[in-house]
Amino acid sequence: MSAIIRTWIAFAAVGTGLIHVALVIGSPLALGIPLAVLGFVEFGWGILAFTRDQLPFARAAMVVAIAPLVAWGLLITAASLFQAPALGAILDVVPWGIAAIFQLSVAGMLARQSRRLREGKRAAASTPGAGRYLVALMVGALAVSALTTPALAATEAGIYAQPHGEHDGSFTPQRDAPAGESDDQLFDIPSHEGH
Repeated sequence: MSAIIRTWIAFAAVGTGLIHVALVIGSPLALGIPLAVLGFVEFGWGILAFTRDQLPFARAAMVVAIAPLVAWGLLITAASLFQAPALGAILDVVPWGIAAIFQLSVAGMLARQSRRLREGKRAAASTPGAGRYLVALMVGALAVSALTTPALAATEAGIYAQPHGEHDGSFTPQRDAPAGESDDQLFDIPSHEGH
């Protein structure tokens, strides 16, 4: 597997893990605990994949990538069949859908690699040139961040986050502080009541 594809898979796994961990907030306990475990596993596997020449536990990673998609489909079906709006409300399509895009891309790339290995097409993993690798790394990072940001914003944690541009001017350094004052006296740190 090329270093570029391996890096893109790792980025997608990290993005999926972040989304699943963010979905824990506001989820019922029965859904939150598996989401937290799944998110940490995906995030950790993605970080590990960045450091290895071969993707670790590739078959298990395919199962982990597909299982949440099946569970999401079953939960959506149950919410519509049993007319449970509370269950449907926590299955917001934006974060779950973007996580699904990442999961499908990881599973698809891993399945393609597995098929190539079964067919005996074990191509030597070529090392791309530095410029090509950096461009591919930047494209992968931008694509994952462009999809992960709106997914995180659509979660419960993102909805109640302090919006940018709405901070008041109370957190400003005092430019003419008297000599001898400690650093913590130079800033007026506002309290964030309600957070």
